[in-house]
Amino acid sequence: MSDTQAGGCQCGAVRYTFDCPIPSAYACHCGECKKQSASAFSMSIPMDYGALTVTGSPKLFETTAYSGKRKYNYFCGECGTRLWHSGTNPPTAVTLKVGTLDHSADIVPVGHLWVSKKQPGILLDPEVDQYQTQPDDVIAWRNNLGR
Repeated sequence: MSDTQAGGCQCGAVRYTFDCPIPSAYACHCGECKKQSASAFSMSIPMDYGALTVTGSPKLFETTAYSGKRKYNYFCGECGTRLWHSGTNPPTAVTLKVGTLDHSADIVPVGHLWVSKKQPGILLDPEVDQYQTQPDDVIAWRNNLGR
């Protein structure tokens, strides 16, 4: 049985695959994530960029995260779909956007960041990790999701 997962942008100009189980997901409710997803929050899965096989040429948009660190945002230059973020360019570790997976219906976040910025009316499972902002070492927290 294959663990191959696939996804990509809305128009299909950028596609990716990876051959491992889908890592645990988290949701972020910060203003930046709400803006980039055009929704109430964004769901991501942390993974090594080297695990992705990418076809097409994503574009890069550089921003400053709330932490003050540089964030590199990769997206389709044709349709604008945000695909993944990285703290480095070229990317090493990325946070892949769950909505870009071809099959994401069964993915449930195991944690929520920036719930202090959560959209009213969004109810969270009280059994799931929740942070008013984010853990002091968010990279370590992401690396231990679901363990």
